[in-house]
Amino acid sequence: MLLGFVTTVAGNLTLIGSVANIIVAEKAADAHELGFFEYLRFGLVSTLVVLAVCVPALVVLARAIGT
Repeated sequence: MLLGFVTTVAGNLTLIGSVANIIVAEKAADAHELGFFEYLRFGLVSTLVVLAVCVPALVVLARAIGT
C-alpha cells in the first residue's frame, strides 16, 4: 500500500513522472504547450498538499491497526 501511494504521489510531481502525464501533454499540445517547469508549478503544490493531508492520515491508520 505504501509503495503504491509513494509512486502515485511522485508521478504527480513532474511532467515526466508518469506516462499518463506525457500522453495528456502530447495530446493537448495543439491547444496549449505544457512545459516541464509550467507543469512543476502545479505538480509541486498538489504534491505538497497531498503529502500534508495523507501522511498524517496514514500514520494514524498505521497506529490504529498496530503496524
